[in-house]
Amino acid sequence: MAAKKQPDGAQKLKDDLKNNTIGQLYLIGGEEAYLKQHYLKELTAQTVDEAFRDFNYDEFEGNRVTLDQLTTAIESYPAMAERRMVVVKDFDVFKPAAAWKEPMAEIIADLPEYICLVFYYDTMEFKPDKRTKLYSQINKIGCIADFSELAPHDLIPWVRRRVRALGKDISNETCDYLLFLCGTSMTNLITEIEKACAHCAADEVKRVNIDAVCSKVLDAVVFDLTDAIADRRFDRAMILVNDLIAQKNEPIVLLSTVSRHLQRLYLSKLASQERGGEQELMELLGTKSTYYVRKMMDAARRMDLNWLRSAVLHCGEADMAMKTAGADRQKVLELLLLRMSAGIGAVS
Repeated sequence: MAAKKQPDGAQKLKDDLKNNTIGQLYLIGGEEAYLKQHYLKELTAQTVDEAFRDFNYDEFEGNRVTLDQLTTAIESYPAMAERRMVVVKDFDVFKPAAAWKEPMAEIIADLPEYICLVFYYDTMEFKPDKRTKLYSQINKIGCIADFSELAPHDLIPWVRRRVRALGKDISNETCDYLLFLCGTSMTNLITEIEKACAHCAADEVKRVNIDAVCSKVLDAVVFDLTDAIADRRFDRAMILVNDLIAQKNEPIVLLSTVSRHLQRLYLSKLASQERGGEQELMELLGTKSTYYVRKMMDAARRMDLNWLRSAVLHCGEADMAMKTAGADRQKVLELLLLRMSAGIGAVS
């Protein structure tokens, strides 16, 4: 799935921090845990004097906080400081319990100038409802910062800085490969970058270092899986599937990933037959990773169009079978791979 561009709210939060113009209300959420944590930490550092933190900082869990607790925390004056901060984690502002609906609107409308109130979506999905009056109210007086995972081309400079901080270097092309193999979660990438640098004895991190120690994300493993099927190596395909299931991946999730991957291969095959280029395919697949597109094009060239069409249909049938009551989902997945492997056509 293509990474989404960061909305304006995320940039506003950055600007507030840069210009030291911290506001009264922030909603911080999104898929990228690293960025959420980083900017919450920066916001706290600028708002709360560490020497008087115990007096001027309150944090609540959304499923435990009461209306009285939140109101008291907001209305309490700062002690020996100009500002105080209140952080509420995993509280769905846009879908609060009935008892919170009217009070929440009143709280937000009447925030004291000294307060910095933050609703932080940690594990809870962040889905601001733009249809609500509360959204308009929050967006008018506060900041809704949605930190989605960055696109690969936006991550490459950050990866290179992390690698250089560890005393190594890495090329843009190798960065692209790392992001394909390990995904775009910055939290996960920190560990993978450290592993690759630790394995590298030279000055520059290469693919061989990444292959040796880094862990592949599901989308990267699926490339290996479809390659194994294309090579009629059913035993290799089953080893990969069993490893993924042993890693607690549900068969229905694996089927969905395989199905999406085959649909993209089919699209890539059609695009190549129409002599479409990399840029066109990047737009069709909704990605900005040149490495991913090139790998997809190379894989599609090795596969027969009719087989790809048949494989996509088999995935649809397997999806229906998995959703049948009492179905053995792992067996359904294994049968799908066997059918695809047996039906491999001539390489075109």
